[in-house]
Amino acid sequence: MKKIVLFLSFTLFIFSVCNAQTSDFDLYKALDCINKDSLMRTVQDLENFETRLCTRTIGQNKQVAEYIMNRLKKYGIADARIDSFYVSGYTWSGYYAQNMYNVLGSLKGSGNTDSTVIIGAHLDAISFIGDYPDWILTPDASPGADDNATGCAIMIEMVRVIHENHLTPYHNIDFMAYDAEEVGLMGSKYDAKKRRNANENIIVMLNNDMVAYQPSHLPWQVNLFKYANAPEVAEKARQACLDYTSVTPFVISINNEASDSYPYFQENYQAIFTQEHYAPQNTHFHHPDDISENYNFDYCQQIAIMNFVVLADYAIMDSASFVSILSNKKIENYIDLYPIPANNFISVQSYNNIKIDRITILDFSGRMIESLSNNMQQNIIRLDNYKSGIYFMVFYTDKGMISKKIIKL
Repeated sequence: MKKIVLFLSFTLFIFSVCNAQTSDFDLYKALDCINKDSLMRTVQDLENFETRLCTRTIGQNKQVAEYIMNRLKKYGIADARIDSFYVSGYTWSGYYAQNMYNVLGSLKGSGNTDSTVIIGAHLDAISFIGDYPDWILTPDASPGADDNATGCAIMIEMVRVIHENHLTPYHNIDFMAYDAEEVGLMGSKYDAKKRRNANENIIVMLNNDMVAYQPSHLPWQVNLFKYANAPEVAEKARQACLDYTSVTPFVISINNEASDSYPYFQENYQAIFTQEHYAPQNTHFHHPDDISENYNFDYCQQIAIMNFVVLADYAIMDSASFVSILSNKKIENYIDLYPIPANNFISVQSYNNIKIDRITILDFSGRMIESLSNNMQQNIIRLDNYKSGIYFMVFYTDKGMISKKIIKL
């Protein structure tokens, strides 16, 4: 079942120190910028390295890191750099003694604060053939499209959208790609420890790890892994999914070394770990056929939208002069629909001078049925040609996006 891509919709209230281009922010241009083809191209670029196994390809992951660094620089992160660190020891893959390569790029906020939001993902990959415990490592074939080129693609997509819309966050944003996640979260452990030793003020760490496996015949769902010190973060991500995407969120408590968010939790930073709901059914995971053609980039786009909402709420919108995207719920009362249930028409009543730019109508599965500009005669929407059932009307307004459920008799 093909899902409709619901647009991220919010109004940016501009802080006085932001540049003039930000004050001219075009909402729909920003929505269009969150692009599934852009996400897929980044994933394909990363899988084209053929292998990103950090302990068997000395120097290879440096090339991967340089690629990501250069992508960040392309989108205005001038200080994007490689932060290498040396490790040695044994893992199940054997002995290693080499440099690993994290990537870090910082976007300075307009608020002159020391507070930072991190969004990150791991750049390395690993693959096997056979079944545990008799599996065989395939060091020359670990494309890692879903695990975790998709997470890196979302991080880069955030940079691109911010850059192309000339947005200036209030707080700092750090864009991170971690090496050596697959052999013990080494890159994130190194970074989280270094930040704690420097007493950095990290508002939240957003981590995406495997975010494109979504079978077309199953409901679109996502897992939001919640740490004990960050219930608010999980709630914001859940609300972002419900309000701005066609993906149903599941909040799950976690306290183990499942991904790169865990070291930040260990250092008592707030974090969240986002992962596709059907990961246990993903037979391409840790396999040489973990390639982009096996994945759903319409779904990945929805996860990117959720990330942008949360990132904006914590970094771009987090100021006394901003209205929080995820707490401004009173606008739902600015539009009423009647009668409900309806037969041949729905009447739209708006309040508080809210301006409706356009309306989309979705069926219960999330498929778009109709898109309307706001040229309704006498605020009437005709339903004569609609089958009986449940529909959703999504209103795009100057105060945000409002969704209303209707029943057609």
